[in-house]
Amino acid sequence: MLILNQNESAFYIRCFAHQLQLALVAVAKHHLQMELLFNIMSNISNVVGASAKRRDVLQEKYAAKLLKALESGEVKSGKGLNQELVLKRPGEAR
Repeated sequence: MLILNQNESAFYIRCFAHQLQLALVAVAKHHLQMELLFNIMSNISNVVGASAKRRDVLQEKYAAKLLKALESGEVKSGKGLNQELVLKRPGEAR
């Protein structure tokens, strides 16, 4: 709130996901490699997410790779480890 009092052009954003998105957009505007990375990630997410079959194939391959890594001791298991993460689309970040 101190920044809001000192800078007239500052504004408050309550949602952390929106804050993060705005910060990433600001960084990507000034760093071409970051912009390229986010574009590639977005394209991959769109291609995989558009098809349930592709998503299932990707999950199966990841599960097989994770199982192999767990068996070899390369990856440890336990509470809070190896959680499945989902990339959210900009409108789903609530």
